[in-house]
Amino acid sequence: MIGEVIVIGDLQLRDGASVDEHDRLGARMYDIVSRLPGFVSVKSFKADDGEELTVFRFASEEALEAWRTHPEHVETMKRGHAEFYASGFLQICKVIREVGPFEHA
Repeated sequence: MIGEVIVIGDLQLRDGASVDEHDRLGARMYDIVSRLPGFVSVKSFKADDGEELTVFRFASEEALEAWRTHPEHVETMKRGHAEFYASGFLQICKVIREVGPFEHA
């Protein structure tokens, strides 16, 4: 969808980080974001070399901003930087052209 915003992320856990707590917080964040107006989807993909990317889709910049500034998400991001992640990146992209979907009979 033209105007849609895509966030691509690759966050690497620290050695010794609590995977259980990370997963619990991740489930909580998904519970929140999935109910926000304008949230479209989130999916993760793992490459053969082990790199894992997560792709979030939002209907608009306003929808992404609502998520980015959600109070519980802000606090969880702070915890992520302090406790869980050794490195990573986020790329925020705006869809400028879309081809498809199409089907072949």
